[in-house]
Amino acid sequence: MKKYFIVVTALAFLAACNGKVAKDTPVLVEDNNITVAEVTPATPSKPKLPVVKAKQVKPVNMRDSLKIDSKKGAVIQKKYKGTVPAADGPGIVYELTLYYQQDSNDGVYELDATYLEAENGKDQTFTSIGKRQVKKGTPANVNAVVYELIPNDGGMVFHFQAEGDSLTMLNQELQKATSDLNYTLKLVQ
Repeated sequence: MKKYFIVVTALAFLAACNGKVAKDTPVLVEDNNITVAEVTPATPSKPKLPVVKAKQVKPVNMRDSLKIDSKKGAVIQKKYKGTVPAADGPGIVYELTLYYQQDSNDGVYELDATYLEAENGKDQTFTSIGKRQVKKGTPANVNAVVYELIPNDGGMVFHFQAEGDSLTMLNQELQKATSDLNYTLKLVQ
């Protein structure tokens, strides 16, 4: 990518210089074709778990953005918290708040992800907000209840499997991590 940027910059510089040539001076134009190739791994990569990277300005309360249906039950708010492993730090603290009506599969969510010691030893928090939908089944369990969190900013969708008073993070193929590391958030409220 850097080579491509350098070539484009050099061509732009040459084009800018060509505008300063005298009218009678012949200009030699060469047709160069540049091919950019990407390296693909010999073996397919393992599916990645989603991460929160974009900071958004969140509304005062996501509960206010929930569409209320008077025929459905009361509005429920549940908050989950947990620290999951990070590739380049001591971990990521997830604080997930779900808002939904009692008899509804739809709702909204607010997710704060704090990357511990991310920027020069300081914690960095990112927020994701959006819609929550309930799905049924995973490749390992057809009866599993899965919360699909769809960010408003079009970012990567999160999947969590509900297991009693906890949620376990799933990858995009609705699979749990194959490692012994903990990807679980516990109900705190």
